[in-house]
Amino acid sequence: MHLLSFRFSVSTVLLFVFLLTDFGSAEAETYYHVTVKAMREPSDPDDCEWAWVTLVEIPKSRAYPSEAALAQRYGGSLRGSVLALVRADAWRSSHRHTSEVRCNGRRSEMVVTWRESRGERVYATGGLDDPNDPDKINFGFTSREIPDDNGRWFDPRSAAYVVAGVPVPAGGEPVEMRGDYHIRAVNYLDPLKHYERCGKRWVEQFISALDNFHLSTSFEPGENELFGQTLTSPARKRIYVYQIIRSASREHPHWRQTTM
Repeated sequence: MHLLSFRFSVSTVLLFVFLLTDFGSAEAETYYHVTVKAMREPSDPDDCEWAWVTLVEIPKSRAYPSEAALAQRYGGSLRGSVLALVRADAWRSSHRHTSEVRCNGRRSEMVVTWRESRGERVYATGGLDDPNDPDKINFGFTSREIPDDNGRWFDPRSAAYVVAGVPVPAGGEPVEMRGDYHIRAVNYLDPLKHYERCGKRWVEQFISALDNFHLSTSFEPGENELFGQTLTSPARKRIYVYQIIRSASREHPHWRQTTM
């Protein structure tokens, strides 16, 4: 009898502790899964890039603790949210295009090519800057300082960036590397763009069209998916198709899928 009473008492205490523990007070994290396709012409599948990004929403007070403390000191608060980087990747198709040039007074062609490549380092961020409207969102690829999903800030440009040139076969001529090479918002394992003109060959750093993709838009009320298309300036002739999914899941539903 005493043993049964003891067991009942322990169970009662455990239940009491469980009820006092506010397991529901911690809000579930909200993730934003972004898919972007960049292309010159929808009819030309050989000139496209894809990117997949997962971001997590964190309060601005957590991302900017000093600013939040200052606001609190004066009776205010730092509202809104930052979208911190969880993971990102990119892919580009191989491509070849030509343009007419003149060599020694004669008509010729300049050939520009690049190879298919997977992303090496891809950086993006965003935010929900209107505290009164959680459906407004901004997003963009950037090489500036951004937060990770732990709220820690890091600068992509502080990382070492070493680029290897084109492999030279025995007895071959080395290919000239022109221009500067820097960490950018979207970097590929093969960072080279190849040129041939008037009997000369050289390479430059490949500049991703995704570097210029920035978006400010809104979810429809009650919706958790955004789908749209936008254009760059006519001179660059780039078309972007994008999808953003807001979810409680950390897993990107279309990770590395080249369909949308």
